[in-house]
Amino acid sequence: MSQMLIPNTVTEACQMLSSGNRVACAGATNLYVDREKGKYLDRDIVSLHRLKELSGIREEKDGWHIGSLTTFDLIEDVFRGQGSMDALAEAASLVGGPQIRNRGTIGGNILSASPAADTVPVLMALDAVLVLVSETGQRMVSINGFMKGPGRTAIHQGEILTEIVIPFKTGAARFRKVGKRNALAISIINVAVYMEKEAGRITALTIAIGSAGPTALRAFHTEELLRTWKRPDSEEKWQSLHEEIAIALSEDISPIDDIRATGSYRKTVADNVVLQLVRELWEACEK
Repeated sequence: MSQMLIPNTVTEACQMLSSGNRVACAGATNLYVDREKGKYLDRDIVSLHRLKELSGIREEKDGWHIGSLTTFDLIEDVFRGQGSMDALAEAASLVGGPQIRNRGTIGGNILSASPAADTVPVLMALDAVLVLVSETGQRMVSINGFMKGPGRTAIHQGEILTEIVIPFKTGAARFRKVGKRNALAISIINVAVYMEKEAGRITALTIAIGSAGPTALRAFHTEELLRTWKRPDSEEKWQSLHEEIAIALSEDISPIDDIRATGSYRKTVADNVVLQLVRELWEACEK
C-alpha cells in the first residue's frame, strides 16, 4: 500500500524522490483523478504542500519568477493587464473551475504533460525556462522540448521543478482556447502567439499550440511563413495569408480524432485561431 510522505524542505523532497517508487504532488487536482483510474496506486506520494518557498511571484532583473506551487488564481490576479503576461493570466483563468484554480498549480500543469494543458502554450510562446533542483544541484531548461509525450517530461528522478522564469518581453501576446463550452472544458485547441513588429514587418514571433499533437508544440513552419509577410492591406490578402497559414500548419501539427473532436476539425480551428490572433496582434502592435 502506498503512503504519504511530507518533506519540510526542498532538499528533503529531493531525497525522498531520488529513491523508491514515488511521485510528487502539489495541488493534487490531477492526482485524485489519476488514482480513480488506477494510476499511481503502487507509488508513495511526496506532498510538497509545506514548501511555501515554492509559491509566489516575484520580479527580478532577468524576468518574472513564478514558483511551481503558485496557483492559477494568483497568476490571474497578478498578471491580468500586464502586457504580454496578460496572455498567461487569460490561460490561467480558463483552467477548470474556481475550486481547481484555487488549488491547482502551474507546476502541476506543466509536469502532468497533457497535450491540452492551458498554460503550457503561453509559457512556450514566452520562452519560459524551468528551474529543476536535485540533491546534486540545479539545472535550467527551456520549456520548449521539455514535454516528451502525454504524461512524459524530461525531468529526472529526484528532481523538483521549483520555479518558472519568463524573460521580460516588449511585444504583445494573445491566448485563445476553444472547447465545447466556455468553462470546465478540456481544450479542443488552444493557441498562444507572441509578436514584436517594426516598420510593418514582424521582427519576433512565436506560436505554440496545444491539443494538436502528442504534446503542446511550437509551429515553426508557420512562424517562418509569417516573418516574410507584411501586414495585409485588404481582405483578399488576409484570405491569401489564411490559405498559406493552413498549408504551413499542416507541417507543424498532427491533431488526432478523439471523443472531443476530429483531427480535421482541430486543424480547421487551429488555422482560424492562428489567423485571428496574428491579426489582433498586428493591429495591437500598431497602436
